[in-house]
Amino acid sequence: MTDYVIRKLGLAGYPTKLEETIQYRFRDRELHDQATTHCSSMNDRKGKDRKRSDNEKMEYLGDAILNTVISILLYNKYTDKDEGFLSNARSCLVNRETLTEVAHQINLEQHMSYGSGRARLPRDSKVLSNMMEALIGAIYLDGGMEPSTRIIRKLFLPYFDEEKLREKNPKNALQEYAQKTLGVLPRYRLTRKTKDGFTMFVYVGTELKARGTGKSKREAEREAAAALLKQVREEG
Repeated sequence: MTDYVIRKLGLAGYPTKLEETIQYRFRDRELHDQATTHCSSMNDRKGKDRKRSDNEKMEYLGDAILNTVISILLYNKYTDKDEGFLSNARSCLVNRETLTEVAHQINLEQHMSYGSGRARLPRDSKVLSNMMEALIGAIYLDGGMEPSTRIIRKLFLPYFDEEKLREKNPKNALQEYAQKTLGVLPRYRLTRKTKDGFTMFVYVGTELKARGTGKSKREAEREAAAALLKQVREEG
C-alpha cells in the first residue's frame, strides 16, 4: 500500500513507507502530510500559498534543529578538533548536496506529493533538500528533540567522514584564492529576494563574478562562491 493511498483513505493506523524507512510513527499524521506535500501539488492559489507557508515554516524549524543536533554530534565525536574544523564540518553536513543525498537514501521523492503527480523531480532539485528539512521540523513538532536527534544521528552519521569534512566551504576557499592571487577579498551583493529565496552575486576584483541562488542569503553566497570557483578552475 503506497503512502498516497494511505493518505487519501485516511488510514492513520497504518505506517507509511516513509515512517517505516525512518523508523518513526507520527502521532499527528497531518504533520507528516504537511512536510511531504509540496505547494505545487495544490490546485487553488489560496491552497498553494497556505501550503507554501506550512512548508517554509517547517523548513525553517528543521534547519535550526538539524544545525543544533549536527553541532552536538560533531562536538562529541571530534573532541580533539578546533572550532574551525567543527564549523566547516557542520557546513558540509547541512548543505544542500548532503541533504539531497540523505533524501535519496530514504527515497523521499517517492513519498512526497509534487506537481500534478506526473512531473518528474530532477535528481538534484532543491525541493528535496527543502523537504528533508521540513520532515525534520515535522518530527520535532510531533515528538520533540529525542526522536529528532535519533533520526538525524542515524541518517547523517554515515557522512561523518573526517577527510571529506576537511574540505573547505566554498566561501572560505574562494577567500583564500582571492587573497593569494589578487590580494583582495570577495564581495557579495544581493540582487534579488523572492518568496523562493535569494539571488547573490560574488565579485573578485573587476573581472571575476558569478551568481548563486538559495533559500537563505548564506546558501546563496555559498552557491555563488562555488560557481565562481568552478569558473576559475575551468578557465585556468
